[in-house]
Amino acid sequence: MTIDIGNMSRRDLLKSASVVALVAGAGSLAIPRRGAAQDANTVRVLSVEDPFFFSMKALVPEYERETGIKVELESLSYDALQSRLVSAFVAKTSDADVIVVDQMWLGQYLDNGWIIALNDFIAKDNEFDLSDFIPEVLYSSNMWRGQVGTLPVAAYAQGVMYRKDVFDELGIAAPPTETSEGWTWTKYVDTLKSMEGKSFGGKPLFPTVVCGSQPSPIVHMFTQVSASHGANWFKSFPAAPWDFSPQLTSPAWIKSVEVYRQLYKLSPPEAITYVWFDAGTRFAKGDIGMFYWWTPYFYLIKNSGYMTGKKSDVMEKYATAALPKAEGVPQTVSLGGWSLGIPSSSERQEAGYAFIKWATSKATQKKMALWPDLNYQFSDFARVSLYQDEEVKAIYPYLDVQYAMMKQGNGKVTRPPVPGYTAVESVLGLTLNQLLTGNEEPKTGLERANSLFESILKGNLMIPYQKDSYADSLDGAKALIAKK
Repeated sequence: MTIDIGNMSRRDLLKSASVVALVAGAGSLAIPRRGAAQDANTVRVLSVEDPFFFSMKALVPEYERETGIKVELESLSYDALQSRLVSAFVAKTSDADVIVVDQMWLGQYLDNGWIIALNDFIAKDNEFDLSDFIPEVLYSSNMWRGQVGTLPVAAYAQGVMYRKDVFDELGIAAPPTETSEGWTWTKYVDTLKSMEGKSFGGKPLFPTVVCGSQPSPIVHMFTQVSASHGANWFKSFPAAPWDFSPQLTSPAWIKSVEVYRQLYKLSPPEAITYVWFDAGTRFAKGDIGMFYWWTPYFYLIKNSGYMTGKKSDVMEKYATAALPKAEGVPQTVSLGGWSLGIPSSSERQEAGYAFIKWATSKATQKKMALWPDLNYQFSDFARVSLYQDEEVKAIYPYLDVQYAMMKQGNGKVTRPPVPGYTAVESVLGLTLNQLLTGNEEPKTGLERANSLFESILKGNLMIPYQKDSYADSLDGAKALIAKK
């Protein structure tokens, strides 16, 4: 379902954005709570059912045997997890010792004191090797105001997947596996257009597929295009001093909308309703030529459907490639994924840290990658050493491409994890969805969204910003990592 925001009043849209932001605080108040795990031999973990969950769950019995600690592992959908966590934090009734945290929630969770920083645990742990983690991942997903708030259990970049057999039959040159000045978004769109109107294997071929569903899915995919074009959400963030004046009217944003519109026109029309998994599983059906998306789809498309274990039509017929870039703009890749943190309300914080250390360790992550069920469905590594492991690379041959995308990543730029993100994302998602299906000029829609951003941010006391800024940079993150 789409909402015609072109005909909505400013008050109605602000109300809609507020509702979206507040759903997380009210959506699960009726869920019965168990108290925080009191048994010294139990640790309670709340997770989302992204791919890492399945292989991690398979290894939990091994952890229980080694430690004597029982793990109560519960999984929820993305929206249900966010609602459950925020409502529990506000009510101070959290029933977990370890929680899975999306990159976008970190600033809010730490600033509100809902989770604890892990700095002290890491500093006291002589066995813990923080330097093995990719700095760009820690900077993007786990560090906030000089604190390590979480540790990555599944790190995502974005990259391209394409049908080798389709490209061969149509005489299309394969895209490069490394970032190239010749591999631009213009070239990407032109390549897709060369497949327009073609058939393959006796059925019509769609050149590509995108996510059109709002608010979050379309923002996740679109912001890779905008980041590549150098678009910034705010006047100054993460560089200090922080100034959250929105910048959605810049030429980079307008150009990005024009590119995404072209991608939608080359996609199945039903893509306007597609969420994250819909796009990936559609490619797996065999009628899509090329698309870009989160790197978990580098392996997910081997399955017919999400985590089914049934081989897809493209399992042996696809390859991966680097993301295209904008002309004359250094590439910025969107980074995201899931991390593990400890609620401040937990009375089992030592046990929580022990579980996090195990789940994010090189040994456990490698075992997750080598878990054979469901056609080997985990390669979302945050550790450099796993990208160099020959046994793992034999199963996941695209790891060099994935690692190169990780090293160009900056999640704080592509989708800034600031308090209040959920509300402004809802406005951007609604705007983008409308711009795909309507005839409104991108400039007009973005101007309206920019004005709504400003109203929301002023209402949340972020314009003018009244708290202390933090000079947040990758170099600063590397310096913090080196201190361990």
